[in-house]
Amino acid sequence: MGVIEIGEWLRGARESFPVGLTLLHIGAMAFFFVYPAIYDALCRLFKRERRTVLVPWEDVVAVCGFNPNLGPGAITGFGWNFALLPPNPERPGYTLPGAGIIVSVGGLPGALAQWEYIRRFMEEGEEAITPSAKEWGVEWYNAYVAREKAECERTNDPARWRRFRRKRLWEHARFAHWYTEYRTKHILPKAVPRDWLAEWSKPLPKSQWAKPSLALTELNGALRAAYQRGEKFVEMGDVEKRFGINSIKFRQTPYPSFPFK
Repeated sequence: MGVIEIGEWLRGARESFPVGLTLLHIGAMAFFFVYPAIYDALCRLFKRERRTVLVPWEDVVAVCGFNPNLGPGAITGFGWNFALLPPNPERPGYTLPGAGIIVSVGGLPGALAQWEYIRRFMEEGEEAITPSAKEWGVEWYNAYVAREKAECERTNDPARWRRFRRKRLWEHARFAHWYTEYRTKHILPKAVPRDWLAEWSKPLPKSQWAKPSLALTELNGALRAAYQRGEKFVEMGDVEKRFGINSIKFRQTPYPSFPFK
């Protein structure tokens, strides 16, 4: 109840919004320091074992979800989520408990673009994609502010620059980018054992590569031909129906796994 009341107070006291948001950031930072220890203690208490599951790429399902926030009289807000989910071979129609990756996206076109970017990297390699900008960190934020300042000076629009600076101040933008960079470099790496991720991420020799199914190979060829014609993935619709290629079937045997050490 205390957390709920604090949230209501922050939303109601508009004049203290910057102070409230700063307190939330400080609380989140403190939480990330203690969360790994608390999580490990709960796992030991309830005898829950973390395991690494090896899921074939062709079994992974991509989902885009629309989440409206309903109020007494109307929809008060909405958001989009993009998820990569491994299905449960032993329970058709369900995903593996505790598995999957979910991120927020700007809408359905953004989710489609995100999926196609990941798919081409996984199926065609890093040469099939272009590097994306790192929209986090203090260095990126400083460059972003410098570009906006240069544009305001070029157009001689000091009012736009004042609005920009005021908005970034209210959002605590510099602190947020510093905090994100700090978490990425110093806190999140502690979530996995030392050197485990580097060892796990080493590429397999070509002799151990899984061979894609015939349906997947045909579909990739059709997509590459469409890209060469100048078509965009977000405008193609259901590619399986469009190119007349049967859906890829999922396996019905358990995935191999090993303890997360």
